[in-house]
Amino acid sequence: MWDTLNKLRYGARLLLSRGHGQAETIDLHGRPTVLRHAGQGPPFVYLHSSLGESMLWLPFFDAWARNFHVYVPTHPGFGQSGGFELIDSIDDMAFHYVELFDALGLDKVILGGVSLGGWIAAEFALRWPERVHKLWIADAPGFWIDDQPLPDLFRIIHDRAQTRALLFHEPDSSIARLVIGDDLDDERFLHAYQAMTVLARLVWERPYDPKLGPRLHRVRCPTLLVWGEHDRLVPPAYGEAYRRHIAGAELKLIPGCGHLPMFEREQEFVEIISRFAQA
Repeated sequence: MWDTLNKLRYGARLLLSRGHGQAETIDLHGRPTVLRHAGQGPPFVYLHSSLGESMLWLPFFDAWARNFHVYVPTHPGFGQSGGFELIDSIDDMAFHYVELFDALGLDKVILGGVSLGGWIAAEFALRWPERVHKLWIADAPGFWIDDQPLPDLFRIIHDRAQTRALLFHEPDSSIARLVIGDDLDDERFLHAYQAMTVLARLVWERPYDPKLGPRLHRVRCPTLLVWGEHDRLVPPAYGEAYRRHIAGAELKLIPGCGHLPMFEREQEFVEIISRFAQA
């Protein structure tokens, strides 16, 4: 009963937020890029994970939009965003975003992302440190740690129960089943196919960047690392690796949380990022 009520409450919040952050398409030198944005205040850019959570304006975007102008672009290869034929690496994703920020007139932003999005944010910040006012990275890959290797997501992605167990600390919770449902309708199947296509091109041969660590000294802005304490996909040791390479970076662990803090521990996640961004 409790899980059912939680699911209904989240569904109601989702419906209330859908009227905000309407999608528009930016023509980026012939490459259509879908963007949602809302709110007033300093520019705050969220780079999404391979779940493609930019497809909807979600409740946690609304929470940030009370204090920031929140921009949520959709990566090339996801949804209706084009230009993926020009993307071969995380580097290419970073260059895509510097061109998008130029087109939007965003000289300096608060930048962050979860998982794949966090890795892209890190690669952006080390290339254009002058464009990032503050950086936050959540549960992001990018490194390779021998004694805690990244699991093979491609091997289990067809099994929804195994995928939930990898991504959530509580895989049988209502929010885990809402995000990773047992059944794939046509739309969810398309999103899953897009995600696997993007990840296959970016990380199939090498799911990390051997040059990332030696380059992270170039990040000059305040940096916050946020990790689910029980992340099984990208364990907290990867957050420690980022912390060691970014001067002054702070690492915060969220208890009772797996790989997707924006869903599993939304309130704590939003509050941690908000306090950091407003400080």
